[in-house]
Amino acid sequence: MTAANARSPVRFSRRDLLAAAGALVAGPALAGEKKEGEGQALDPTYKLGSMTIPIIANGRIVNYVFVAMTLKLSSGAQVEAFKDKEPELRDAIIRAAFKTPFTRPDTWKEVDGPRLTGFVMSQCNALYGKGKVASVEIVKQIPRQQLMPPKPNAAAPAGEGVLHP
Repeated sequence: MTAANARSPVRFSRRDLLAAAGALVAGPALAGEKKEGEGQALDPTYKLGSMTIPIIANGRIVNYVFVAMTLKLSSGAQVEAFKDKEPELRDAIIRAAFKTPFTRPDTWKEVDGPRLTGFVMSQCNALYGKGKVASVEIVKQIPRQQLMPPKPNAAAPAGEGVLHP
């Protein structure tokens, strides 16, 4: 070994660096995969992609809320079966959001969670079969704008608008 070789830094090719970066990123994802011969996880889940739910007041769109949901599946339900019908589920949610909005009366920054999850659960029963989905959870809600609804009778001074016999 020559003196020049002993002092030269270790060099990696671009291919080596990309392979190492890929292994770091994929490592945690691959760690959760089931091995051949293992059963499915006890509580399988299916993550719905984020969708934009309109907030409608007095027939006008006043805001949008980006909502991410997770379907907790019943034991024995196959996650792969949910991928095929996800577009139908998403379409039904958006159509319902325009027809009977999931707007809360107290805020325009969040959807009415119980109404939305109840609707999604009923659609899952219709699309995937009754009992395939154990529950629906709203994981995240991000409003497009930080708007609050106007307070009722905010302009009326105290005592006005109240009828006395």
